[in-house]
Amino acid sequence: MKHRHVIIKGILAKNLRKYRTRLKLTQEQASEKADITVKYWQRLEMESQVDLPSLPTLFKMAKVLGVKASDLMRE
Repeated sequence: MKHRHVIIKGILAKNLRKYRTRLKLTQEQASEKADITVKYWQRLEMESQVDLPSLPTLFKMAKVLGVKASDLMRE
């Protein structure tokens, strides 16, 4: 069984990609709007990475994507 952290990370990565591509934003554009580095945004979209953003960063990313922070964590 996968560790819960890894499962949550996979859900977050998929949702970040899904909502960003729906808005036709590049990772660079989205990261700039969220005031984070493009490298960090890229890492968060990679399911193989185990980084999870802080809550303030999660809320900034959700705002850029036009969704609730909870939507980013939902399967």
